[in-house]
Order: sequence, then C-alpha cells, then structure tokens
Amino acid sequence: MTTSELESDRLIPTSPKTVKTVRTRPLVPVFLFVGIMLLTLGADLLIKYWSFENVAGSAVQLQAAARNVPQQIPYHDPMQVVPYVLSLRLTLNTGAIFGIGKGAQWVFVAVSVIATGLICFLFWRSAVKAYPVHICYALILGGALGNMYDRVVYNAVRDMFWLFPGVHLPFGLNWPGGNTEVYPWLFNVADAALIVGVLTLMLLVQWADRQQRKHAKTVD
Repeated sequence: MTTSELESDRLIPTSPKTVKTVRTRPLVPVFLFVGIMLLTLGADLLIKYWSFENVAGSAVQLQAAARNVPQQIPYHDPMQVVPYVLSLRLTLNTGAIFGIGKGAQWVFVAVSVIATGLICFLFWRSAVKAYPVHICYALILGGALGNMYDRVVYNAVRDMFWLFPGVHLPFGLNWPGGNTEVYPWLFNVADAALIVGVLTLMLLVQWADRQQRKHAKTVD
C-alpha cells in the first residue's frame, strides 16, 4: 500500500526576495557640504573670540548662561581695517539680523534648530552634482550654527563688522530713527554667510527656473 505525496515534500517555487535599497550620498558632495559648513562655523567663532579679546583694548569677558547685554561692552574706538570700507567695533545683538525681535533668544534658537534639520534634509534630497547649491546650504547651516552657539551660551550674538564707517547717506537722507550712516548695522561672519547663502540660492533657483522654461519653449 502506497501513501500519497505530502505537501511538505513538494518543491514549491519561491519568488526572489525584494531587497530594499538605502539612499546614500557620494562622498564628494558630503565632504564639500560638511567642509564648508565647518569652515564657516570655525571662522565665525574664531573671529568672534579674537575680536572680543582685542578690539576694545582689553578683553571683554562674557558670562556663559548669563543675560549679557550691549551695555556691558566698554566704550572703545573702532579698529580700522580698511579706511571707509571696514572697521571692527564690538556689540551684542539680543535680536535677529538687523536687530529684529530683541530679547526672544529661545525663539531664535528653536528656529535655528528647525532650520538645521531642514537644510540637512534639503541637502540629502538635492541632486548629486548640484555643487553650487550644496555650497549655499553649507553657508546657511554654518551661519545658523554660529549664531545659535552664541544665543545658547551667551543669550546674545557677538557682532563686530562695521561696513563703510564714516560714510553717510547723500542728500540728507537717514534711516528710520535718524541714523545717517550708509550701513549702520554691525554683523559677523555667520550673518554674512547666511545672507550670501540665501541670496545666492535664490538666484540659482531663479536661473534654473528660467532655463527650464526656455527648454520647455524649445521642445514645444
């Protein structure tokens, strides 16, 4: 007497397993992005440290975790770098760029954290060979981290660059508040990196959009 073949003894064809691929980045754009970001951050913190040690004639000591204010910086003559183009003069900014929103330090810290995550995400999703875009992202991230460090440690941002010292607006013009200087705001490396990064990125986006529309017209 014979028995029937068991189901377990039969050869059941199996479908090949689906292998999930993990998105990775080539090393060149990663090194470029991280390198320029670290260079921007390092230059910002180094110049801030040097300026607050030397520009006022004696070191200006800021206390960590304290509510540092501009009034604690002693009066000092600006240190001339290039006549009528650039001088160094110390101040503390308790607001954002151009002094907007003074006193809301932790709001700016939260915004910086969100911006850091967003920039890293955009970099990761960007085209591999979009090097100009990667450089812009790195400048923005380095600038955001530089000012975020100051806000977390000192509750204020250290500024020192004064553009066009002694140069005034023509025809008796003045800014709101009565200031007649061409550029009355003081800034730092982080601010400059943020502005250059954002403006250049906007120009790249505009250029890419224009090229895309030109290509679409050519195809039609």
